[in-house]
Amino acid sequence: MNLHDLIKKHEGLRLKKYLCSKKHWTIGYGWNLDAHKLPEDIAACLNVTGAITEAMAERLLNISITVATDDCRAIYPGFDVFSEARRFALIDFMFNLGSTKALKFKKTLAAIEAGDWQRAADELVDSDWFKQVGNRGPEIVGMVRVG
Repeated sequence: MNLHDLIKKHEGLRLKKYLCSKKHWTIGYGWNLDAHKLPEDIAACLNVTGAITEAMAERLLNISITVATDDCRAIYPGFDVFSEARRFALIDFMFNLGSTKALKFKKTLAAIEAGDWQRAADELVDSDWFKQVGNRGPEIVGMVRVG
């Protein structure tokens, strides 16, 4: 599975805005409208029609993946040499949480910095995030653990 398909599976697609479980207005594949301004053309489409197109959702997804990837490179030393599965897992994790919240996972970060992937996976399992994200949690943890 490629990264886009992984995130699409975890996020789902909604072309009309909705309140996510954390009570943030969201659209597309998990684009948080409260935290991130829409590009002007997408905002105009949403304002006029009450929805966005699948192509627009794809654009937002690409923007979000770029941001999450850049954040992973900034936060996780050696990110680019991690296995593909671990890179995908961490990008998905960052996509879901954002860098501010991901930085609060200090024990996970320390384990990753030490190259202790089993401990990193265990720390993720021992978090509120894991309890809140349904099937996403076990899949991401498995990718971190196995690499």
